[in-house]
Amino acid sequence: MMSSFPKDKVLKLNKSLYGQADTLRMWYDKLRAVLEARGFTACKADPCLFNSNKVLCIIYVGDCLWFARDSKDIDAFLKSFKEDGDKYNWEMTEG
Repeated sequence: MMSSFPKDKVLKLNKSLYGQADTLRMWYDKLRAVLEARGFTACKADPCLFNSNKVLCIIYVGDCLWFARDSKDIDAFLKSFKEDGDKYNWEMTEG
């Protein structure tokens, strides 16, 4: 099944983190807080692997891989990212 999430859209962090010594740690901490607020839990063996009842997220450096049995679950999760853009200081942008 094809995802209905636009292929030409990406999430953009509005506040620059680049150039700071712990840029990736700050990004990870922010993303982790958002994932945990949505019911994800980090794997004890690998803190870059997050699991919810329907969606699996793997974080590698500054990228995320999303897996689910039904792509609609990923779409709903990404839609919630867009809706909380102001709260977390990011927005959907053209990719």
